[in-house]
Amino acid sequence: MPIRILLADDHRLFRAGMRRILEENPDLQVVAEASSGQEAVEQAKLHKPDVAVIDIGMKELNGIEATAQILRHSPRTGVLVLSMHSDERYVIRAVRVGAQGYLLKDSVEEGLLEAIESVHHGKPYFSPAVAKILRNREGRDPKLQEYDDLYETLTERERHIYHLLAEGLGSKEIAAHLGISVHTVETHRTRVMEKLELHGIAELVLSAVRRGLVG
Repeated sequence: MPIRILLADDHRLFRAGMRRILEENPDLQVVAEASSGQEAVEQAKLHKPDVAVIDIGMKELNGIEATAQILRHSPRTGVLVLSMHSDERYVIRAVRVGAQGYLLKDSVEEGLLEAIESVHHGKPYFSPAVAKILRNREGRDPKLQEYDDLYETLTERERHIYHLLAEGLGSKEIAAHLGISVHTVETHRTRVMEKLELHGIAELVLSAVRRGLVG
């Protein structure tokens, strides 16, 4: 049976390019596509793909949070994270939530097929620059457990609201989007600000950009 794949990236042309690479191999089958993190989670619930290829910087729900939710609903899915960034914070965060691979976008053409094969067979795959980061990090902290970013202290709901706020949505829009009250959104917003030691929406947006969560 072919390896069943979910492609999630908010750039349609990039997604089409990946599909083209994959469709050249008869042992691979793209069963679903998504243009946002939330859509990726829903497609993973529906299709239970063997491998999910997830862009780290998507709208509604970033790739890290989407990975965590996908693995909760479809634990047998191997997740390969795509990113423009080789920054240690993004790599470690992806590993912490359960991603088995981390492929830099500038290596997709030559590395995508090998990465999917590795992840599907339960073997980790990391772009060379990313592998170096992990080796250096393991030397300092084999368990990769310390909280080196206040973002790690946020709950799943708080992270989702943080991401939506950073995209420019107001409390009423977020409440409607998530099906919760404005009061609940404001409560979460206050907790996010306190935990991340932020003092306004401008600082919040800047912090999200620095973390690579929004463009």
